[in-house]
Amino acid sequence: MMLSRAKPAVGGESPHTDKRKKKGRKIPKLEDLLSQRDFTGAITLLEFKRHVGEQEDDTNLWIGYCAFHLGDYKRALEEYENATKEENCNPEVWVNLACTYFFLGMYKQAEAAGFKAPKSRLQNRLLFHLAHKFNDEKKLMNFHQNLQDIKEDQLSLASNSEIHLPLPPECWD
Repeated sequence: MMLSRAKPAVGGESPHTDKRKKKGRKIPKLEDLLSQRDFTGAITLLEFKRHVGEQEDDTNLWIGYCAFHLGDYKRALEEYENATKEENCNPEVWVNLACTYFFLGMYKQAEAAGFKAPKSRLQNRLLFHLAHKFNDEKKLMNFHQNLQDIKEDQLSLASNSEIHLPLPPECWD
């Protein structure tokens, strides 16, 4: 028995309808992918644009950002380090690089990159955490004074606090 290749055996649609459906699809915008937290889709779009030569100046920063949020810190590190070598390096890349070093456990490099970053709340929080890691009371208190009454700063403060909750009575023995 000979099967026809013009029509699929299951589904009833011809292969030509698939092409028509795809023609109506549009390439998503980077902003839409980021707002949906679709970091994999965003990296795919950015890599495609890089491959076809349509990349913009900040493509590597966005790829680093997406890789970081996907937990691919080594990839983020590569992108951010390459960005620092560019002639007109965006100064914000230093705080992102410092955060990436921090998540990789490279605390000395994180501190060096953090001090190269422009002053910001994120930079202060990062250096606060590093001072805690290094047990540097003087720096810790300096960065602590710069913390504000905002959610992110309060969470940083709480994560470094030495407060221990009392144990329940069944644990007293």
